[in-house]
Amino acid sequence: MLKRQRGFSLIEILVVVAIIGIIALCAIPSFANYRRRASCAAAANEMRSILRAVRSRAIARGANAGVKFVHTGNNWTYTLYDDGNGNGIANADITSGVDRRYFGPAVTMPLYHIAAIAQLPKALRDPDGDPLLPSDPALQFGRSTICSFSPMGSGTPGTIYISDGIDVLYAVRVFGASGKVRLLRYDSGTQKWEER
Repeated sequence: MLKRQRGFSLIEILVVVAIIGIIALCAIPSFANYRRRASCAAAANEMRSILRAVRSRAIARGANAGVKFVHTGNNWTYTLYDDGNGNGIANADITSGVDRRYFGPAVTMPLYHIAAIAQLPKALRDPDGDPLLPSDPALQFGRSTICSFSPMGSGTPGTIYISDGIDVLYAVRVFGASGKVRLLRYDSGTQKWEER
C-alpha cells in the first residue's frame, strides 16, 4: 500500500509568495505615510518638551534660562543657556561667556526639521489668522532666534513651525506673558489650527 506524501507543490508556494508580495507592495506606501506623519508629530512634541523644560528650569532656579537656535546648512541646532547677569539670555552675553551653556549644541529633529515656509504646499494663515508667507521665517521669536524664560515663567513670545515638507505642519508656540508652550497642528481639510 502506497502512502500519499503530504506537503506543498512548488506552484502552491509560488502563488502564496506572490500574494504576500502584492499585499506588501500595497501596504508599504501607507506605512511610509504613517511613519512620516508620526515622526513629524514626535519632532513637534520633542520641541514642545524642550521649551517646557527650559521654562521649568528658569522657575526652579529663580534665574532666566533660554534656548538659542542656529541655522547651519540644512539643519537647525539648539543650545540651552543659564543667565549669568540677570538680564535674560542675549547674544552678547553668550559670546562673552556670561550666559553659560548647560546643554548643546544638538541638532533639532535630525529626520524632520524646522520647516522652510517656502516649502509648504500652499498659502496658509498662522494661528493668529495672519497670512503665513513663503518669505516668513520658520522660527520666529521677534527678530531673534533666542527664546528666554524668566523666573516668573514668562517667556519670549514666538512660534516654531515644524513640517515634513509635504503636508504635515505643526506650530510650537510660546505665549509671552504666561510663558505657556502650546502645540498646534494645521488641518488642511478644515484649514484651521487645532491644539494637540
